[in-house]
Amino acid sequence: MNRLTTIEIDKDYLKFSAAHFTVFSATERERLHGHNFRVIARFVAEVNDNGMCVDYSVLKKKVQQVCDDLDEYTLIAANSPYLQITEQDDFYLVKHHNDSMMYLKADTLLLPVANTTVEEFSDYILQQILQDDAFKQACEFKQIDIWVSSGPGQKGMSSWA
Repeated sequence: MNRLTTIEIDKDYLKFSAAHFTVFSATERERLHGHNFRVIARFVAEVNDNGMCVDYSVLKKKVQQVCDDLDEYTLIAANSPYLQITEQDDFYLVKHHNDSMMYLKADTLLLPVANTTVEEFSDYILQQILQDDAFKQACEFKQIDIWVSSGPGQKGMSSWA
């Protein structure tokens, strides 16, 4: 019988700082604000004959790389049904209800998500991990869970099994 183990990576450096606004409906949204988002990753895999399942550095490096890619940007939900996004020279023009907002492209990431929430961020990070061939070759994972926290006591999780 194969033995499963759970590895949880919860390092202080697995974080990203970003501005965002949550869209609640066709007429309601939050004001632009920022968070220091924390990321926690949990991996379930079989323990090998050598007493381990994977080199932890592979896990930490991939999660950190995704966090670094999001760090210090304004994050906009490109798949929101309530936002209209167009490009104007060096800017994105984002329209919501009666608001028109200009964001410098160099400071903005359009993410393939429906909203800029911890639920969507956790799934986005999970998908980035699952698309990495080198990461997938590191181990035959049985389950991966990604949490994203926008503050103490408030986080969302996405899972793959």
